[in-house]
Amino acid sequence: MKSSQTFEEQTECIVEFLLQDFLGVMSQVDGRSLQSGNETITGEACSFDVAIIAGRLRMLGDQFNGEVEASVQSIIAETSQGQLGAIFQDTVKSLSKTWCAQNASFAYERAFLAVSVKLFERVTHVAPQMARQVALSVTSMINGNGAIREFVQGEGGWVSMLGPWAWLGICW
Repeated sequence: MKSSQTFEEQTECIVEFLLQDFLGVMSQVDGRSLQSGNETITGEACSFDVAIIAGRLRMLGDQFNGEVEASVQSIIAETSQGQLGAIFQDTVKSLSKTWCAQNASFAYERAFLAVSVKLFERVTHVAPQMARQVALSVTSMINGNGAIREFVQGEGGWVSMLGPWAWLGICW
């Protein structure tokens, strides 16, 4: 069943789920939220199984073995109110390009998503007071990047049966 939500709304649902997960707010059984429902920052209910997609994004992020900790510390040290978005985005772009240069078979868009999720997770764990700002930055980065949008939609979208598995290389 196709979701009636826009790409932007779906992205917000996924990032909000990741935020709650990274902050340890949810109780989970088999990776599924036991909350009353998945909702966006604006309170709108998500119309698809966010837990599956978020789990796949975490698996993708776990593939990134770059200098995450040094980058996290740099983001925290250089960030003041209002600058997080630019610093976070520059760090994601830089690490993604570096990762792709080291592994030519890895698509930039996959690297971008992996690095975004991994940095989001690590900044949230190290500086939970910045978590909401980081979530907004991640949502904005994904929704505002036409290449990332095209990549996700080209793989079947966030809610496609094969989408999350296809761009992770987990197809059967």
